[in-house]
Amino acid sequence: MSEPVERREEMDRGVVAAPANPSLWAWVRARWWKIALPAVLLLALRVLYILHYRIDSDEPQHLHVVWAWTRGLLPYRDVFDNHAPLFQALCAPLFWALGVRADIILPMRLAMLPLYLLTIFCVARCVATFATPRVAVWSGALAALFPPLVVHSKSISMDLPSYFLGSIEFRPDQLWAAVWLATLMVLVCGRPTPRRALVAGLLLGVDFAVSMKSVLMLGALACAVLHAFLALGEKNGGRRDWSALAKCGGAALAGMVIVPALVVLAFQFLGAGKEFYACVIQHNITSGDANSHAYRNALLRLVRWVPVVMVGGLLIARSKMPAAAKSRFGLCFFAATYYWAFLWSGWPVLTDEDFLPLLPALGLVIGPLLVWGYDAALRAVGVKSTITALPLLIASGAVLMKMHCPCANETRDKIGLVADTLRLTREDEYVMDSKGETIYRRRPFYYVLERMALWRLKNGKIEDDIIEQLIDKRVPLVTMRRTPEGTRRFMEENYLPIAWRLRVLGQEFPPRDLRAHGPIVFQIRIPARYLFVTSDGPAEGKLDGVDITGPCELAAGRHEFLPSPQAAGKIAMVWSRALERGYSPFAPIKKDITTPQD
Repeated sequence: MSEPVERREEMDRGVVAAPANPSLWAWVRARWWKIALPAVLLLALRVLYILHYRIDSDEPQHLHVVWAWTRGLLPYRDVFDNHAPLFQALCAPLFWALGVRADIILPMRLAMLPLYLLTIFCVARCVATFATPRVAVWSGALAALFPPLVVHSKSISMDLPSYFLGSIEFRPDQLWAAVWLATLMVLVCGRPTPRRALVAGLLLGVDFAVSMKSVLMLGALACAVLHAFLALGEKNGGRRDWSALAKCGGAALAGMVIVPALVVLAFQFLGAGKEFYACVIQHNITSGDANSHAYRNALLRLVRWVPVVMVGGLLIARSKMPAAAKSRFGLCFFAATYYWAFLWSGWPVLTDEDFLPLLPALGLVIGPLLVWGYDAALRAVGVKSTITALPLLIASGAVLMKMHCPCANETRDKIGLVADTLRLTREDEYVMDSKGETIYRRRPFYYVLERMALWRLKNGKIEDDIIEQLIDKRVPLVTMRRTPEGTRRFMEENYLPIAWRLRVLGQEFPPRDLRAHGPIVFQIRIPARYLFVTSDGPAEGKLDGVDITGPCELAAGRHEFLPSPQAAGKIAMVWSRALERGYSPFAPIKKDITTPQD
């Protein structure tokens, strides 16, 4: 066998590193028949999960802000949001085009599919700069099906969520992760130049306009570039070119500030600069977490990760890869591990979505190692390693489907909640929900009742005037989840459950035999049009001494109702529109079970 042919076979097996700019597309075109079926199955599985996977409470929160954009409301000034604005603003045209629909979450999730595919493409393209096209393609496929990773020992405890499942949800983190991987792709797919650094900086600036959590990426990327430069960078005349690094760094910083500066100027021009700063910056900082003890613990946790990064860098430096491949693989490794270290060590509120940029970045390292190890295992037992890594994908898919069955529809309840809200209320009416889960209605209380707001309410940082707003805006429909204790009691006294997680204005009174000696005396806190009913239908009687047979307007204050002798059993006073549209306070309601997604 000739040397060129022998080398080509070794490269195809992933034994030898690929050239700096491999023909990835040519490899894919030549072997499309091997890739087509797994790709189609992956997309089909993805769509099935998009339509059936449970809805996280953050998804309607973001959709509510998108709805506000379509109604001419300005986030931060007219509608609260503690996220940077770019993602929601970009989604507004599609949301408007789809129209008002209870299942809006499903097509908006489908719109996230290109971001998912872009992220996987970036993984494959980055890996192709230091490995063969075959290894790159299967590394991207493994990243696409990234299963949960759980590691617990005496020295370390990790519980990584599934990238495949986490990236299904409609949230800014999808764009955030895709742009982060695109930034890494720009950096590793060519020689370091100021122009390339400028483009990478622009992309990182886009990430800041999507999420202020991009400060993690900035820190990780700065450390990764410096570490790769010192440990793996090529020397010019025996010396490292610090001036070239400085030029690239300056270009990157210049590019990074452009998009965030435009966003800030836009909100300042629209007269919402102070509100933008208060919501995006101030609101997300809890001073209770900022103390010397917390900083010391964060630093100690960070120090524990330093040996992992150092050992990994040393192993890469001593590998048999070509110098260019080492630097690219090293940059990917350092970017992922530094982000991981900063996230685990010092991030004050750790949520599953914070890992979405990390998981595909880890795929840049774990994917090739798995494929290389898989090939080595096959060669050890005398099997040709030119077969695909399909068994690894099947194993990942099996783990995912064992966690969540793709055929079990877990979206019905929350889609039904939106449908009930649309059926019960007009667009100009207010609905009090915790995080915007009714999507299409304004909230009477400015703040969203998420973790930071609840902390601020508890510590007196923001005024708790929810009850006053319910009364002032005559709110007919509420949800009780996440509400403070005083507000919860008020809702229990003045609203009745009418559907899953929804309550409408109303009160329930004791059975007739407990009222034999006089009328029912009650207080109206929120004026509205009410109807007295029993489980059998409308309850006739005297209201404040006047005979009634149907709905009536009740003003705030004390009232008396004396039901007719025919009214038996429990009696309820209910917002009349709910009864007119087929709802009953006596109808059975599905049990509400709290989940981590609530």
